[in-house]
Amino acid sequence: MKKNLIPLSKIVLLIIGLFSIILTACKDDFENNTYSAYEDLPMAVYLKNQPEKYDLWVKILEKADLYNTLNINTIYTLFAPVNEGVERYLKKMNLTSVDQMTKEDANYLVRYHLVPNVSIDLGQFQSGAISDLNATDDNLFVEFKEGGLDQIYLNGLSRFNAFDIKVTNGIIHSIDDVLEPLTATVLDRLKGQKYSIFHDLAVATGYDDRLNTVYTPGTDPDGNPIQQRFRYTAFAVSNDVYLKDGIHTFAELLNRLGASGSDLKSTSNPANRYMAYHLLAQQRSFADLGKFPAGATKMNLETMAQYELIKISEGGNGLVINSTGDAGSAIQFNEINIPCKNGVIHEVDSWMPIFGPAQVKVGWEFTDYPDIAANVTQYRNPSLGAQYNKTFVAADLTSIIWRAQPETKLNAVIYRNNRSADGIWYTGTLNYDHLRVELGESGWIQMQSPTIVKGKYKVKLTWPSTKYASNTGICAFVLDNEMLYPRLVMSNTSSDKIMTQELGTVEFNETTNHTLRILSLDGKLLALDYIQFEPIN
Repeated sequence: MKKNLIPLSKIVLLIIGLFSIILTACKDDFENNTYSAYEDLPMAVYLKNQPEKYDLWVKILEKADLYNTLNINTIYTLFAPVNEGVERYLKKMNLTSVDQMTKEDANYLVRYHLVPNVSIDLGQFQSGAISDLNATDDNLFVEFKEGGLDQIYLNGLSRFNAFDIKVTNGIIHSIDDVLEPLTATVLDRLKGQKYSIFHDLAVATGYDDRLNTVYTPGTDPDGNPIQQRFRYTAFAVSNDVYLKDGIHTFAELLNRLGASGSDLKSTSNPANRYMAYHLLAQQRSFADLGKFPAGATKMNLETMAQYELIKISEGGNGLVINSTGDAGSAIQFNEINIPCKNGVIHEVDSWMPIFGPAQVKVGWEFTDYPDIAANVTQYRNPSLGAQYNKTFVAADLTSIIWRAQPETKLNAVIYRNNRSADGIWYTGTLNYDHLRVELGESGWIQMQSPTIVKGKYKVKLTWPSTKYASNTGICAFVLDNEMLYPRLVMSNTSSDKIMTQELGTVEFNETTNHTLRILSLDGKLLALDYIQFEPIN
């Protein structure tokens, strides 16, 4: 049965702050540092005062040495299972009591149910990933099923039975069942009989390695080891759906694609392109898929197949894929937001061959690259207590290149995410973030656009303009080696504000991506948010 999916808006990808360090330790560092208020109670004390509902969960908190940590004067969101759910979990784990759990297992289990440093209420829930990562560095997923507030689930398995229990140090949501910590990767989820053809294709085309990778090792500018975490989105096709289209086996799929007996790992191979077409290089929950550019009801998403796009649009009952406008043409979602350790899966009701969409409005955000998301610990976090800056060096990124003057110039390219107290820098910028670039006189920065369908477009730039005593931040825009706009002044003398400038019109003769180079004419600050390409019919 298909779900009646309603697109919900506004999601950003967020991550944990300072208190994730506290929660990683198994020792309760705050055993003698709890507090209480006159009328209300802190989180763990509240739970302990409700033994008929949470007695077993409190025992797990105590086993984990996190009971007193959840009473300190900071902010948490906790998803607390009731006693019956804990009993079911213990039975499933072949444990007769909480005492049989190890301290480490209890600690990890609690942290999986906990989102530090933010208070997330029911009004912030949407059909998809909770943007703030939990204390184990994972996304939890909210799913709305038919039945109103009585049928809202966490990770698709545990039903909410109470919302918005306000305590002095955050908020509690009560759930029916314990969440099992997520360990399955995208590839793990595809294993088994349901998706065996699609899984075999992923392996044969060489995408299995990245779909099975959670952390990618790297080094920081000082040579110290770091871990980057890339996340993916897969539009999975079940065996039943293939069968509906007359495809019974993996061999028959290859034959349908015209790929039998050829090098399946070559990116030009039709089977490889088909597999890559079902993958996005970043995690996009269902709510993210419905996050259209301002004033639009459709958009094209760039897939991992070069220059191939998926069209997402609003249908009669929610979001649909690759609609042509004809009755019955659109691809529906069978299941959404299947959570994975390294991304998310959406199951579709069609074998979903590669589709050529028409022109749509394209919003190109300068921070929307997988390697930026992987290198930024507070990527698009709307709940910051302090401004966040990440300075890049050339080795950090492949999506963006630059040349500063002099080449040894420090702090040339900075990612900034602002807090709500920062005014227009928070409310005016797309997804709360932007790039800050100071390249020196005659320096430049260059990046690739998303794939854009061939046609004619009006090009507009939107940026946060800083107040200065005199106008600075003078730059020029070169698109595909052609001057697009020769002189733009980015700062102003009146106030910090969001500004928009039409840069010109362009006509693309093929569907591909494009190279933008921004030239710094005076060497001063350039604040870069996003460009829009609006179709001209």
